[in-house]
Amino acid sequence: MATLHEYRERPHWSYSALNQFFNICSLQYAFERIYRLPKSFTPLPLSFGSAFHRVMEWSALERMAGRCPKPQEASDLFQDVWGRQLRDDTDIRFDEGEDCDSVAAQGRGMCACAVSGADPEERVLNVCEAFCAPLTLASGETLETPLIGEIDLVAVKEGKVTLVDWKTSVKRWPKTKAEKDWQPTAFVSGYLFSHGLLPDFRFDVVTKAKTPVLESHAASRTPDDFVRLAEYANLAESMVAAGHFAPNEQGFFCSGCPYREPCRNWHRERARTTVRMAA
Repeated sequence: MATLHEYRERPHWSYSALNQFFNICSLQYAFERIYRLPKSFTPLPLSFGSAFHRVMEWSALERMAGRCPKPQEASDLFQDVWGRQLRDDTDIRFDEGEDCDSVAAQGRGMCACAVSGADPEERVLNVCEAFCAPLTLASGETLETPLIGEIDLVAVKEGKVTLVDWKTSVKRWPKTKAEKDWQPTAFVSGYLFSHGLLPDFRFDVVTKAKTPVLESHAASRTPDDFVRLAEYANLAESMVAAGHFAPNEQGFFCSGCPYREPCRNWHRERARTTVRMAA
């Protein structure tokens, strides 16, 4: 089976790209993925999430090998991984009242919480499983660009396969969030294409509270959901080809965006581009 890196070598769509384009900011999508502008800083959630995921991968691999990882081991590993993240990332932007030490303490507690909450009756089948699946429209046409992604964890319990994605969150998720999210659609579609089996999907979310809490949010998908996602991808392709990008100035992610300066100049740069095209 190919790796995610290998799948990325050809034009493709992913859950994160489609979500960024439609639900976060199409201009941010363009700055990052088309124009490839350098980021002015590294958002803290990006660095923290990378460190958290590395610990969760270790925990899952331990379980896959038949061992039982301990919460204290996960806590200690996060401390080590976070130290490396601080050295590797450029200018991490901390929120007010936070610093590298407070974030380390928070991460240690969250990793310990996640490991202690693992279901001992759930057997791990795979960790970080990459997929590449076609995007088929309602007309039956298949896009040239496939859908790719990487599933955090594939597990089975009582004969039922479940795809699991690890998340951290500032607060508890609304009950409806998992059902509306596009990630289960993308990942269930990819697994179905690779294995011929329609799995369940679950988000395992650890909150960044003083006392971390692990919550699970299940989601199910049907083939019609896959067609709907493909139609979104097709629409995005037409908008990208036309250069239709606009800032989402009232979006939730705007304040932490590392492209704020080019965003401020967007309307002036767009005007100059339009004049050149007209000439």
